[in-house]
Amino acid sequence: MQLFETMKLENGTVNRLNYHIKRMRTACEKLGIKFQQRAFEAIIKDVSATHMRGAFRLKILIDEEGKLDYVVVDLPTKNYFTARLVQLKWPDNKEQIIYKTTKRDHLAHDYSTDLILLHDASGKLLEFDIGNVMIKEQHQFFTPKYNGDFLKGCMREALIDEGKLIERDYTVDSFKDKLKRGEIEIFLINSLREVAEVKFYL
Repeated sequence: MQLFETMKLENGTVNRLNYHIKRMRTACEKLGIKFQQRAFEAIIKDVSATHMRGAFRLKILIDEEGKLDYVVVDLPTKNYFTARLVQLKWPDNKEQIIYKTTKRDHLAHDYSTDLILLHDASGKLLEFDIGNVMIKEQHQFFTPKYNGDFLKGCMREALIDEGKLIERDYTVDSFKDKLKRGEIEIFLINSLREVAEVKFYL
């Protein structure tokens, strides 16, 4: 198993870098992995110096011994996604849910839509398979409350800290009803896409 952070490198700058460092450090502490922050930051510095123009996907991985590795690829332009609802199949290890690890079988799907929006057995909406959900209702933006049941994304945390995003739970039933009546709009939020529109298939 490896932990990883996926970051947007844009014109030589990693957006929300402090949030990514904090999340990686916290996960390493919880899982008993040595986090070499200086080495992590050195990778950022070196990659940034050689990618000064354009948008890239930077993925830094850390294994159970604390060894770091990374991959840089171009970031394709995609600002629109399709999605459907799927009940989460809770893995045996909760760490797979709340930390960004390479064990992600619980997020697998057939890609009949670009994304799946997960909900738990009680009907609470959780997250997309590649990011958090943001719901626009009556000119405000909402995201589910965190209760150790999904991955807290860096974009989500930044928007909450900036006062632009409010935590509020939605059930599957209320979500469907509001969507059918056109009362809400749905967005994917993550550090790569930042904010992307989502078309839902119920």
